[in-house]
Amino acid sequence: MSFIELKNINKSFGKKNSKVDVLEDLNLSIEKGELVAIMGKSGSGKTTLLNILAGIDTPDSGEYLFDEKPMKIRNAADGVKFRRNNIGIVLQHFALINDFTVSENIEVGLWESGLSIVEKNKRIIEVMEQLQISDLKDKYPGKLSGGEKQRVAIGRAIICRPSLLLADEPTGSLDSSTEENIIKIIQDLNKTNGTTVIVVTHDDEVAKSCMRTIHLEKH
Repeated sequence: MSFIELKNINKSFGKKNSKVDVLEDLNLSIEKGELVAIMGKSGSGKTTLLNILAGIDTPDSGEYLFDEKPMKIRNAADGVKFRRNNIGIVLQHFALINDFTVSENIEVGLWESGLSIVEKNKRIIEVMEQLQISDLKDKYPGKLSGGEKQRVAIGRAIICRPSLLLADEPTGSLDSSTEENIIKIIQDLNKTNGTTVIVVTHDDEVAKSCMRTIHLEKH
C-alpha cells in the first residue's frame, strides 16, 4: 500500500459559466521515503495538488489516503490538526516573521505541540545544527541572505518531525549556487530523516535531483 494515494481526484473553482476544472480524475501514488518532483505549466494544478495533500483544501470528489487511512477534512480545525501531526511546508518566499529571530522563527513550527520548553529548545538546537545555521540563531530575517532564509524556513517545517515535507518552488527565489545547497539539504533530509518529500518546481535541475518526476497536464 502506498504512503500517499489519490484516487480519481477532481477539483474545480468558480461556478457555472466561470467554472474552471483544475484537477480531473487525478490518480497518484507515492511510497514512504520517496523524493518526488511535481512539474507542470502554469494552471496545471500544482499548487492545488499541494493544498489538497496538506489538508488546506479538499477535493470536490475522489479519495485521498494518507498512510493507508482515508483523509476526512471536514473543517479548518481538522486541517490544522492533520498538518501539525504530519506535514511540514516550505514556501518559495520563506514566509518568515521579521520581528522574530532565527531560533524564534524555527520555534513557530512547534506552536501548539504541547512540548516542554526544554524539549523545544533541544529540537531547535538540533535542527539549527543539522542545517548549519547555529551561528545565525539571534539574527533577524532582514539580516539574512536568501539561502539562509530558506534554511530557516526548512528548519521551521521539519522541527515537528513531519512524515511528509511539501516544498512549493523552494529554490525559485535563489541564485544557482544557493539553489544547489538547498537541493542538497532537501536530499539529505530525505535520506537521513527518512522524510517523504514532494517538491513542486519548474526547474529541470531540481527535478533531476529527485527520485522521479510527475508531470501534471494543463486541461
